[in-house]
Amino acid sequence: MNSSNAEDKTLVLTVGTGNADDLENSLYAPLLKSIGTNSWDRIVLLPSQRTVEQANEIRSRIAKLSAEICPIPDAGSENDTDASFAHFDAILGEIIESDGVAPKAITLDFTRGTKAMSAALVLAGVARGIPVLRYIEGKRGKRGSVVAGTEDIREVRTEVASARQQINLAKHLMLRGDFEAVRTMHTEMSLTLYNLPKQLRNRLNAYAHVAAIYAAWDRFDYCRACKLLSRHRKTVSAAGQFKPAPEMAQWMGRLAAPLDRDRHEEMAAYLRRLACDLLANAERRYRDGLFEDAGVRWYRLLELIGQARLFDHGYDSGQLPENDPSVKGFNDKLGKKSSPLTPNHKMTGMLQASRHQTARFLKYLGDPLAKRLLHEDCGDYVKARNDGLLAHGFNAHASRLTQERIRSVIGTFEQLLCEDRHEAREWLAVARSLDFRSLIEA
Repeated sequence: MNSSNAEDKTLVLTVGTGNADDLENSLYAPLLKSIGTNSWDRIVLLPSQRTVEQANEIRSRIAKLSAEICPIPDAGSENDTDASFAHFDAILGEIIESDGVAPKAITLDFTRGTKAMSAALVLAGVARGIPVLRYIEGKRGKRGSVVAGTEDIREVRTEVASARQQINLAKHLMLRGDFEAVRTMHTEMSLTLYNLPKQLRNRLNAYAHVAAIYAAWDRFDYCRACKLLSRHRKTVSAAGQFKPAPEMAQWMGRLAAPLDRDRHEEMAAYLRRLACDLLANAERRYRDGLFEDAGVRWYRLLELIGQARLFDHGYDSGQLPENDPSVKGFNDKLGKKSSPLTPNHKMTGMLQASRHQTARFLKYLGDPLAKRLLHEDCGDYVKARNDGLLAHGFNAHASRLTQERIRSVIGTFEQLLCEDRHEAREWLAVARSLDFRSLIEA
């Protein structure tokens, strides 16, 4: 087709048979009036095989304009909506993608043609994001044709139909956890939202705000998630099945609570909830095929359980007093066989323990879960993680793990959390509610 630029004003029209006894008034006059209403850079005529001659006549009358004729390839297809749609969509695709014309610079006129052609052009226009459709109406004569001189051009904005498509797309993305995509999509649509009916506008706004809340939760920014929920609590009530449940709001609130490391009991409870949220987050990364990211989270999960249990014993793994009898005895034992605890350079007289040292200290203190934290059922996975690209290695290790093996790892960590605290099963259910896959089957 012709070379164009993004701002070229393009009018695309279907060409029908008109009234054979009065082609001038029933076909040519209405189409020429549509063409004459604006200063077009380009005209594209879409006839059927039966109406190519009429299209040629129109082109001859507008010789000063750049007009192209793109007939539907097969005879009879003008009565087949799917065949007409395929042709029109291909033509619009070429105008937009190959010729570089922006959809907003294109207007579609579906006045003349079969009902199938009109329906096909409307559908193709909405699918391609073309914002303006038009048709010609007027006083009807005895044969049902518009009386010459009474023609009136009506324009149809497609924002409403497009908004419904966007709502369907947003729902699809939410079900699959792509919250950032929903938020970005809403930002790109913001200039057209005011034209929409209230119900559609409210649903799009609700999806965008709830997606922003869930995106913050998904990246562990619990404070941001809570602020957004508080700010948009009324709006997100229109999010339907994605509306945050009370237990979800409560969960985010607890994870956003300020921490006091000197209150060991509260720290232990917080870390256990955080560990449950981390496991659910790792499961979502695995769901999305991000195996390395899942591995990093599972590794941190083991550390969190150990740190929580150490808080139960009255110790902070990052602030271990070197003069404490138990700490000193354990550190002396470490020094004889392996590396001792490292000093906390920010706090004089304090030592800090690695994940493995924390588990060993728990064993020294007689903690019943220490052996599992030291020699986890998934110990080979933890070792493989250390060689992974996001740790110390040069290649992604996760590709060597089968889906069955990873599912086993998930089950092992869930069992470990529940063995640590029986409430973990309830906490996990809330943490996993951020994965909406179950709604796909509902």
